[in-house]
Amino acid sequence: MSILFCRDCGVDVSGDPLFRQVSFALENGEKAALVGPNGAGKTTLIRACLGEVRLESGESQIFGTYGYLPQMPIIEEEGNVFQCMLQERADLLAMQQQLRDLEQKMAHTPSDKIMEQYAMLTERFERQGGYALEALIRRILAGLGLEGEANTLVQSLSGGQKTRLALSKLLLRSPELLILDEPTNHLDVAALEWLEGYLRDYPGALLIVSHDRYFLDRTVSKVLCLENGKLKGYSGNYSEFELQRAIESKTISREAERLEKKIAKLEEYVRRNKAGVNSKQARGRESQLNKLKPISVERSDHKLSISLGNADRSGDRVLLLEDVMISFENRTLFQHVLLDLRRGDKVALLGKNGVGKTSLLKGILRQIPYQGTIRLGANVKVAYYSQEHENLGNAGTVMDEIRTVSNLKDPEIRNLLARYGFRNDDVFKFTAVLSGGEKSRLALCKLFLEQGNLLLLDEPTNHLDMDTRGLLEEALQEYEGTVLVVSHDRYFLDKVVQKIAELTPQGLRIFEGDYTNYRESKQEEDSFVAPKEKSLKSGSQEQQENRNLAREKKRLKQLEKEIEELEETLGRLEGELASAGNNYELAMSLHEEYERVKKHRDSVLEEWIAGSD
Repeated sequence: MSILFCRDCGVDVSGDPLFRQVSFALENGEKAALVGPNGAGKTTLIRACLGEVRLESGESQIFGTYGYLPQMPIIEEEGNVFQCMLQERADLLAMQQQLRDLEQKMAHTPSDKIMEQYAMLTERFERQGGYALEALIRRILAGLGLEGEANTLVQSLSGGQKTRLALSKLLLRSPELLILDEPTNHLDVAALEWLEGYLRDYPGALLIVSHDRYFLDRTVSKVLCLENGKLKGYSGNYSEFELQRAIESKTISREAERLEKKIAKLEEYVRRNKAGVNSKQARGRESQLNKLKPISVERSDHKLSISLGNADRSGDRVLLLEDVMISFENRTLFQHVLLDLRRGDKVALLGKNGVGKTSLLKGILRQIPYQGTIRLGANVKVAYYSQEHENLGNAGTVMDEIRTVSNLKDPEIRNLLARYGFRNDDVFKFTAVLSGGEKSRLALCKLFLEQGNLLLLDEPTNHLDMDTRGLLEEALQEYEGTVLVVSHDRYFLDKVVQKIAELTPQGLRIFEGDYTNYRESKQEEDSFVAPKEKSLKSGSQEQQENRNLAREKKRLKQLEKEIEELEETLGRLEGELASAGNNYELAMSLHEEYERVKKHRDSVLEEWIAGSD
């Protein structure tokens, strides 16, 4: 049965059709991605399905509960993060208060009617997850990297933290249909992987707009592609969709070429024989010709040509960091950072949100103070791409942005901008009104003009559609200089980098290979201490650390076992509460014991979460 139904939908923008006759259906429990180039209308289609944008034609309907995460969610709640999450299930809180009121009534004026109400409400509360609510909140906050902000006021959160909170609230509500527009923005790698697992097990339907190909490969089984005003569905994950599209494109191109040759031959025959002895045959061929229609091979008008230039060659040693430390507001972000970049290295800088990845790049640029040594090699010219597009002005036009950083004449500027997707009147747009994708493309154009041989890139794929990300990947693969990139786009990292530098408060750890190799290494590292680390420690230090690690692991196992036993006890008590019938004294006793065990379980769970970080 369909939970989302869209038939022959059309939407206009400024009087012009954005798309027409778009039809699709999403079944209960189905997980689908909505993809397409920037500007195709993906967000507009979602908002039209939700009734937020007027349909010029067609109809759409949602059958069931739904939750929507926009790209820029608005959070205005008062109180702290945990209270905000609790209020998302106000229905369960109200039920909990009803149970307490009934308990008071049973204590003072017990009756069969009150006991029956209590038993029914208890069963309903349990069925809807009331007893596990706080544990689920902690699980979601921990998964999305907000466990440390549980007691933080919502209004003091950063924009990225508010987006993660909005996503947390949706997951807690657990509607029958989740519609997520770019849910991976502002998530670090650990949170991305947690969200992938959570959504794979999610019982409801999903419709996800995302440019994160790695993420889509692990979460969806259907892809809806919106392009050139039309929508087409494909079965499988994103990689399977790409393969199907490539085969489809090649097949259509071959068929179009074959038909074009056939039409040309018929036209030539008719031209040569229309007035001759074969005129009858020519009229027959002309009749055939009139029935043939050339196959239109649709070509995207978003084709770009990204280059990162051919900068002067640097020395062999490009960048050296020795014992670098950066602090912010009396808090040390990281220390003891060591890094030796050589010419041609392509290195990804990974780490949890807030650990200081952008700060390290800005330290290299001398934009913020640091301690330690940061030394550039011979003939090194640094070019920087900021995820916040700080190098773009807000007063001028796209043309003005290029005029300020180059000596190119206007016709040359227009030719250059066309390669980055700015054509015709696009070049006269004010930068202040550009979309995120347009700002990213303009920033890449300026990066090309800098002709740096050391690129510092901070989330360069943010806001770019899949095609543009692919072009950027190709440009970086061909680039002969050195690259240090901060990115959570794991597909991009697998294509571009040869090393991973993981930043922690204690320093950097270097892993050879791409992201997949790094992930495999991380999965194995719990079983041993890296030999390099061992060689830096004395025997007694190593033995003490091993003993501490063993004690921590043993304690975590004890906590896991205790949590499991407490969960079993809670399950038993829930069953006994449901079958207590009219015995209100027994019910009260069971309820008190349940609350005591639940409180103990929650405290043990908090200790386990803290020890697992």
